[in-house]
Amino acid sequence: MEKLSSQQIAQLRRHLILNGSDESLLSELVDHMACEVEYYMWIGLPFETAIDKAMLEANSDAVGTLQETYREALSLKQETMAEASLDDIVFETRNKAYGAYYLRQNYGNSLRDALLGGAGFFLMLIGLISGLNQGKWSYMSLSGAMWLVGISCVAYGGFSWFIQNMKQKYMVVND
Repeated sequence: MEKLSSQQIAQLRRHLILNGSDESLLSELVDHMACEVEYYMWIGLPFETAIDKAMLEANSDAVGTLQETYREALSLKQETMAEASLDDIVFETRNKAYGAYYLRQNYGNSLRDALLGGAGFFLMLIGLISGLNQGKWSYMSLSGAMWLVGISCVAYGGFSWFIQNMKQKYMVVND
């Protein structure tokens, strides 16, 4: 694939500035437009035709609409918009759109439930093996206490996981 020269990239940058692009999104938009022009050149168009086609797509209405959409999606002020990268903007909006943002809110609870379940199962196993080695079983012994603590951890982790799944199953996301 043919790469654009610095003069050609400067031409793309000037076009975006003339169409009202913010400095905050300018580098990302130039990169995107450069990829578009390189693609058109790769399929056989001359540079002039490729850049004209890309510039038709990036007119002032399209650039303005793109920036306004990103600002609204993130509820960003102009100063905050300058600090956010295009990745932040795109992925924040996309993740909220299909629910990943809300799923990530529960990662801490899921991790806690998994650790409690694993540690509880381990304690139950050690308590059971210790009780079988002694030849007798008593809940008042060390092995019985390990069994009780283990079963409590597994029960709490399992119940918490079940409640969390029910909340997620019936959760309605309003954006």
